[in-house]
Amino acid sequence: MSSTRIQTHLEVEFKFRVPEDFSIEPLLTGDFTCESGSIRTMSATYFDTTTATLLRWGITMRHRMGGSDDGWHLKIPVFDSGITGGASVRSELHVDGEAGDPPAQFIAVIGALLRDSEVVPLARVNTIRTPFQISHGGEKLLEVVSDRVQVYRGENLVDSFHEIEVELLQDSGLRVAKKLISLLEASGATPSSVSKASAGFGAVASAQPDVPKLPRPKKSALPYDLIRWALTQQVRAVIRTEVQSHLDHSPAFLIRELNFTSQILSALKMYLDSTEMLPLCEEINWLVAELSSPEQIHIDHARATAALDTIHDPLDRHEALLAIEAYFDRRSISAQSSAIAAQRSDRYFYFFSDLMDFANVPPVTDLSFIPQKIWKNINPVDLPTVALIFRRVFPKKSQKILAHSSILNQSDNQAEMREILRRIAMDPHTTAAGAYALGTAVGQMSTAALIAGGESRE
Repeated sequence: MSSTRIQTHLEVEFKFRVPEDFSIEPLLTGDFTCESGSIRTMSATYFDTTTATLLRWGITMRHRMGGSDDGWHLKIPVFDSGITGGASVRSELHVDGEAGDPPAQFIAVIGALLRDSEVVPLARVNTIRTPFQISHGGEKLLEVVSDRVQVYRGENLVDSFHEIEVELLQDSGLRVAKKLISLLEASGATPSSVSKASAGFGAVASAQPDVPKLPRPKKSALPYDLIRWALTQQVRAVIRTEVQSHLDHSPAFLIRELNFTSQILSALKMYLDSTEMLPLCEEINWLVAELSSPEQIHIDHARATAALDTIHDPLDRHEALLAIEAYFDRRSISAQSSAIAAQRSDRYFYFFSDLMDFANVPPVTDLSFIPQKIWKNINPVDLPTVALIFRRVFPKKSQKILAHSSILNQSDNQAEMREILRRIAMDPHTTAAGAYALGTAVGQMSTAALIAGGESRE
């Protein structure tokens, strides 16, 4: 597998199918400069599982030769980009390298989708490309390409078509792009969102992803139908966020989605079979703990350091600081290693497989098949969570619940800081001087807390 350095950029483009004899040149006029480039002949091999797992999630992986960026490409959809008008917005990853096995970096990004499946070459796309660059005031705004495409499955030609792509090179090019798009549509161009290679994948290309996007249920739907819709919605969000976490090099958003998934399962517990729900919740808790540990250690480190303000003696403060730094250095290295190991473990991939299975066929109790409002069996404390889940199905009721919700997740920061200092003081690696200094800080914080508590009661 290739291990060359990875390059990334955000691709924003508009795609159109046009007749074979369509000419784009007459439309490329206006208050901008159009420069045509040399015609390129490109050949790309698209890789996926035999069931087109990636394509069904909107992801494409290819090796292409003959373009300006030969090598491996992985394109991943970006949701909630804020760019409207039918644009395809994707994170594009590029790695130099010859044809062969896909880059290890790509497999790491999409590992939770692939699980045990192997990626193989499924389609070949030959393209004759005529490019144009649109500039204004010396600034390159758009690249417009006219592609004549042939799609092969094996040695068989399965499709051929003419496609126009309009790609933004600068955000400021969106205004010009919209004008050009209006001209294209007026000239008979048809907006397209499918991959060039999709015809070469066969019937599996049009199937739903592993977790389908279900239509929004009606308010009168059975609790089962509402629950399955909600779970598939949330698990799709988890899977998309898991892939994105590898691009961001941060699990923060994945942790948020996993925590919300746990809240959903807890809120719907009356409708779910506990023998299958509870083990899944335990796995969520395990994964959140592993992924959160490095950031939590960073937070605890800052709290412990801030607590030293209560120590008046400079020598005691110095000893306490040395103990804190040594303690968190050890913990940080251990937590980082543990989080990386967790993400590479079989347990990690089995978890996402189990999560998708759970959403597709929720293990429910008989209560979910009784025609009744889903709110009837929800614990009042869980109503805000259920309101968030079903706000698109029950907008008025959800809005009312959320508006009157007063759930507060407050914590006693002083108590947390004292507990952190105690743990460091009791650590066997902490020196006697450091333990004494930390004990002094804990004692002073406890005294201050008692005094503050007495004053508040008065």
